Amino acid sequence: MRILKTSRMRFKFNRNCVTALLATVVMMLVGAGAMAEIPVYLNTDSRFSSGIHSREWLEVRTKENQLQRWMRVMVGDAYGWLAEDHVLTSLKLTSIAKLIREEPDRSQPQLDSLRGRRIPKGAQFVILEISGSWARGRVLGEDAPNLDSWVLNEALIRDPGNQIERGVTFRTTPLRLSPNTKFKPIDSIPAFSEISILNSIKEKRNGWIEIQSATGTAWIERKNIWLAEDLQDNSVRSLQPGLELRSMPLPNADVVLRLTGTEILKVLNTKYLRWGKVKVPEHGWLWWPISDDPTDRPGLIPPLKISSEDLLQRNIYDMAVSQSIPGLRFASANGVFKSRDGIQWSMIPKFENGNYPISMAKNGTLFIGPYVSADDGETFEQWIRWDRLVEAMKRETGSPPSRLRISGIETLDKVGQLVELKMDVGRTKAVRMETPDRGFSWKVR
Repeated sequence: MRILKTSRMRFKFNRNCVTALLATVVMMLVGAGAMAEIPVYLNTDSRFSSGIHSREWLEVRTKENQLQRWMRVMVGDAYGWLAEDHVLTSLKLTSIAKLIREEPDRSQPQLDSLRGRRIPKGAQFVILEISGSWARGRVLGEDAPNLDSWVLNEALIRDPGNQIERGVTFRTTPLRLSPNTKFKPIDSIPAFSEISILNSIKEKRNGWIEIQSATGTAWIERKNIWLAEDLQDNSVRSLQPGLELRSMPLPNADVVLRLTGTEILKVLNTKYLRWGKVKVPEHGWLWWPISDDPTDRPGLIPPLKISSEDLLQRNIYDMAVSQSIPGLRFASANGVFKSRDGIQWSMIPKFENGNYPISMAKNGTLFIGPYVSADDGETFEQWIRWDRLVEAMKRETGSPPSRLRISGIETLDKVGQLVELKMDVGRTKAVRMETPDRGFSWKVR
């Protein structure tokens, strides 16, 4: 058997050839080894595992899927990951929100708890509870059903209209009968307590907040409280002292830094970790981190899983096989799919039902159309500067393109810096563009 040495194969021939080649790839790559051993945890916050099991064993027994959003943050010179469960966001201090996209109506905070209807973009949503990465509430409006719905937090933004203002103390805070430090404290509120705000007085240096206390109303200094206005511009705060900043979006990852709770945390990007719930003999229900199915846009539909036979029926447009991770490969077939064994394929929701050219460098850098991934298809970012590409095309061909569509990608070096694109620009012949620095500069080949 000839061993294919390319990491990228185009399927431009009949189905029999496709079937034969795909079977060859499966034989070469599926047999690379046993299914990976995956740790299981008592809950999604557990630092230490309760054992390990094979991925195949876990997948068969998974009864429920759950999402947990992690945030990569910067504080000072440190970078790390925090689970959304443990940080204070503007949404957690919001009573009325709006949907920024059309969202499926769910009866439970689970991807597959779909009711069959969709909540329209722009609908007002009264938040009743926030649990992890989900919010429970009711849609406002005459035609809205009289029932609670669960939606992902990322689908909601704070409504700029009327709000029941709330805040969170981030240090032990004295209560006073009057907004003046000359009055002795009558009591105090512990750090990281939620408060309801009745009134506020702004001052140049500090300001005061009137709140509802257990014995009536009282005043506290503004400087000791996080309000929704403090959580703008992609920033969050800790909801507990000693919160650990981790090197990866996993509860057992290395600790980068322990927070005091007073820091301003700037969010750089987010990523979802999917958890599966399984019943383990002698342990009961446990959770395991599923890393196969990252979800850039989890609010749309649960990722589609299909077999190799089903993949062939979708008319394969392009495929790439990793040279750095045995068994890992991607296929574009009216949607982009990922597989670790060549038998089961998971759709990457980000690309919906589009056909995209795919290429992988030897070091694992993955290109799918105008997007690149450095973590085996977990997250993507756009790598093409279209203004630079069009300018180079105009400069070298003398005329601007009437349209732009990537019909092919080829990585020409080991690390994915030297890349060639085949561009459909509305002319009889496609234009080939080459970049030596991953999109910073271009030339026509």
